[in-house]
Amino acid sequence: MEQIGNILHKCLREFGIHRPIMRYQALALWPKIVGNRISEVTEPQRFNNGKIFIKVKNDSWRNELVFHKQEIIDKINKAIGSRIVEEIILI
Repeated sequence: MEQIGNILHKCLREFGIHRPIMRYQALALWPKIVGNRISEVTEPQRFNNGKIFIKVKNDSWRNELVFHKQEIIDKINKAIGSRIVEEIILI
């Protein structure tokens, strides 16, 4: 017997809405993935063409996060189970 999660995943793929759902997940999971300290000074804004746009409260945090971009990208993609995020744009 097939599990309900597998059936749901197949249905989402058939209707072509699995990618938009994964993009939404990338935004929704941001606080959990980056933790409290970073999520307090950032806010995910939108997802477009493999890029996630993150509003940062100040320049010093923006400069710090530049060094952690790839680590965060890897964590997001791992959490979602797909290589959906290619780049983080800090605004």
